[in-house]
Amino acid sequence: MGQTAPTLYIVGLGLSPGNITSEALEVIRSVDAVFLETYTSKGPAEFIEYLKRIRSDLTQVSREDLENRNAEVILRKLEGGHNAALLVIGDPMIATTHAAIAVIARKRGFNVKVVNSVSIVCAVLSQLGLSPYKLGPVATITYPRMGVLSTRAYDVLSDNLKRGLHTILLLDIKDNGDFMSAGEAVELLRKMESIGGQGIVNNDLMIIYAARIGWSNQSIRVSTINDVPDIGDTPHTIVIPGLLNPVEQDYLINVLNANANIIHRHVAFVNRLISKSP
Repeated sequence: MGQTAPTLYIVGLGLSPGNITSEALEVIRSVDAVFLETYTSKGPAEFIEYLKRIRSDLTQVSREDLENRNAEVILRKLEGGHNAALLVIGDPMIATTHAAIAVIARKRGFNVKVVNSVSIVCAVLSQLGLSPYKLGPVATITYPRMGVLSTRAYDVLSDNLKRGLHTILLLDIKDNGDFMSAGEAVELLRKMESIGGQGIVNNDLMIIYAARIGWSNQSIRVSTINDVPDIGDTPHTIVIPGLLNPVEQDYLINVLNANANIIHRHVAFVNRLISKSP
């Protein structure tokens, strides 16, 4: 592909086959070896079958392959003088795993090129009609590790709400590859509230529950922390808005069928938090 040293392409696929760019397709068709990981996010089965029709020699790699074994299966291809592509659902640099692989490849003297695509962060904001200018830091609700529950997601949410900012909370993945559900995430938020004690997890808190964003069967429901809707199969994402302008409120009500009373209670709650903040 014009370089003296082999190149590792880290290719974002977007959230569905329709998101795949012409640049991504060109890379997938032209490199010597193609690898696909689906543990940082998963795509529908038809997405993977579509990719296999493009490259029948597609190799799926696991979390163990990329993290525990430092992507040696890919690096061996590069060391053999071959260009390789690692395909990632969404945008590749949303997950730090892929950045770490890029660093390893560069340290070994290989070229690295990132091919971007639609990420869950931009897609979910767009689907919800929320302004990206009001997005605060993003956090992940994680399962307890070694008996310890991280409250970072709770702390990020609290800080964002006190500044009137929107919060996207991504959900953890179990070691066996199962994705955390919105219901599990809410229970963990309740436990974090019992630890943090800031009073932000209560029935005035509006949550937007989203499932399979970008898929043909995506589901979005606007509800509260005490009324978790059934949104079907994972992957799930939950979004807690900050202050909502009139356009955002109209979108939630008229496009996503949100209850106006829930919205008004939430906005009043966020205003109270802001007024109490130093």
